[in-house]
Amino acid sequence: MAKPLPIWMEDYLAQRAAEGIALASLTGFRKRLKPMSRFLARRGVRKAADVTPADLDAYLTGMAARGVSWRSRRSIASTIRALFRWCQERGLVLANPARDLPVAEADDDELPQAPLSEAEVNDLLAGMPRSDATDLRNRAHLELLYGCALRLTESLNLDVPDLDLERRVLRVRDGKGGKDRLLPIPRGAWGAVQDYLAVRRELLRGPDHGALLLTRTGIRLPERAVRRWFQRLNLGRGADAPHLHPHLFRHSIAVHLLRGGADIRHVQQYLGHANLETTKVYLRMVPGHLREAYDAAMPVIAVEDDIDKIPTQPTSMKQEADTP
Repeated sequence: MAKPLPIWMEDYLAQRAAEGIALASLTGFRKRLKPMSRFLARRGVRKAADVTPADLDAYLTGMAARGVSWRSRRSIASTIRALFRWCQERGLVLANPARDLPVAEADDDELPQAPLSEAEVNDLLAGMPRSDATDLRNRAHLELLYGCALRLTESLNLDVPDLDLERRVLRVRDGKGGKDRLLPIPRGAWGAVQDYLAVRRELLRGPDHGALLLTRTGIRLPERAVRRWFQRLNLGRGADAPHLHPHLFRHSIAVHLLRGGADIRHVQQYLGHANLETTKVYLRMVPGHLREAYDAAMPVIAVEDDIDKIPTQPTSMKQEADTP
């Protein structure tokens, strides 16, 4: 009996893992493929050989109707193509149903969600409770997401030794594309992390394996717990308040740095973007002469490896954000 499609998907991911693909990339592949598998199952399609181009086109069309960005749909389509190319190479399908999978052209006006203002970030951080170890953990986590422009998975993968508090630098291990990067820790995040580390042992239950962010049961903080925490946070903010999610803080610091006069190449390095084209989307959210700055920066031969040239806070941020 032929294996169902979800089993072939796991076989595909296992091979990619054996090839040495970065853990963050592998996690992204799985997140992009699982919803497709559920969608196909609802259409009665359970085997790779039964998938048609119309099935996949309907999946992407539905995502567009729900407001999923062009950039995300392009990434999902690329992952689906790779999966079915692998299936075809192994004789699981006679023809690759994803070979000509269409994706709508990019909308030049498409932008990330509007960033939080510096005042909104300051007020949010200042209003966070600090009554116990989990409160201090949540505050430190939010400070790192914003101040160090971390992706959620990058923050959850941090171990205590990744932070050098004496030098005030943080090492992101195995970021997107499997790359490491070294970042300055802003004073606000530096103070919040020290407050949390002073009580972190209260969360331990057994051996300390070094994870920075711990749950109440002493294990590494999982993504689902962070998502639930943001859901609770949003419930208390009212219908008119901006919807908070982890990536919004990364978007916001990118815009704040550019507004504060940071060189776009240093912002590119700060965010860990492999291509300056990815960083340029933020220029449309910043008034002034930055379009000329971007044009002058292209093509980029190399990003300067000097973290001291990256501002640790936007110049317009309040001093309160720099205190514990």
